[in-house]
Parts: sequence; structure tokens; C-alpha cells
Amino acid sequence: MPFGFPFLMSYDEHMDPIFILGAIAGAPVLLALVFRVSAIYLFLSAVAGSLFVTYVADDASFVVEMAAKGGNIPTITKFALLFVPIVVTLLFMRKTLPRSKLLFHILPLLATGLAIGMFALPLFSGDFQHQIYDKQPYGTVIKDAQDVVISGAAFLVLLLVWITKRDKPDKKHGKHK
Repeated sequence: MPFGFPFLMSYDEHMDPIFILGAIAGAPVLLALVFRVSAIYLFLSAVAGSLFVTYVADDASFVVEMAAKGGNIPTITKFALLFVPIVVTLLFMRKTLPRSKLLFHILPLLATGLAIGMFALPLFSGDFQHQIYDKQPYGTVIKDAQDVVISGAAFLVLLLVWITKRDKPDKKHGKHK
């Protein structure tokens, strides 16, 4: 399979789709905690990636198909558009969250991870989605709760923005006029 993503093309019975979806949702959260990246930045990059998928994917796929021949370029391009902003944010924003504020970010980070999973789910093959929605015990809950998960994550991140206090200006230098 191209680029090591066999689950993008068709469902393989040897892979548990919930595990794959959980890894996609959980990896950015775990990395954000390890790298100490704010839930605000992670959510913003996930939403930007989702917007890229929605508005840029067709044109980007066309350009990539001109440069590279492959079986599933549009799907791979969509995954790249979703996850490249997340990966770049994790790399560039590492250690920007003080350890003292990490506790405030755990719940918004978990909600952001769930939103990332919801953003990624429609990008999978129809067989994979069928295995999630129809063959899993909570498949219908996942399908019906997508809007609640994404809006809940947005609300928690906005709440985090509103309740975390801004950095105070440095008192040593005084006010600038």
C-alpha cells in the first residue's frame, strides 16, 4: 500500500478501527502534554487543518497528482492537510505552556483530541467508516455525537482562553508612552 497507510484504501480485518481512530485522536493530546503545548494552539491548528481539507484539498490533490503518481493521492493529501498544521504546531510551540498551567489544559486537550478524531473520520475509506459506525458497540453514538464533540471542544478551548489570565507587562521597564 502507498506511503504505509493501508487503512486509507480499504479496511483490513487485522486492524481494529477504534484503536486506529483512538491513536489518531490520542497521539496529538499525548504529544501536547509531553511537549507542553497549549490546548488553544492545538485546537487552532486542528481547525485550520480541517478548513484546509474543506477548502484546499481538491486543488492540492490536483497539484500533487501532477507531481506524483499514486493510487490514493486525494485521501493522503487530505490527511496531510489535516495533520501538518498539528505537527508543525507541536514542534514550534513546544515548551510554551508553563507547567503550572498544564492542569487547566488537560480537559480542553482531551476534547481537542476527540475533535481531531471527528475531523479525521470522514477522510477514511467507506469500509473503515462502516466498521466504526455499524460494527462497533458505540458506533451510532460516535456518528450522532460529532457535532457535540466538536462544539464542546470549541467551547472548552474558548473557556480556557477566557479564564487563563494574560501575562502582565514587565514592571521593571514601566509603561511605554
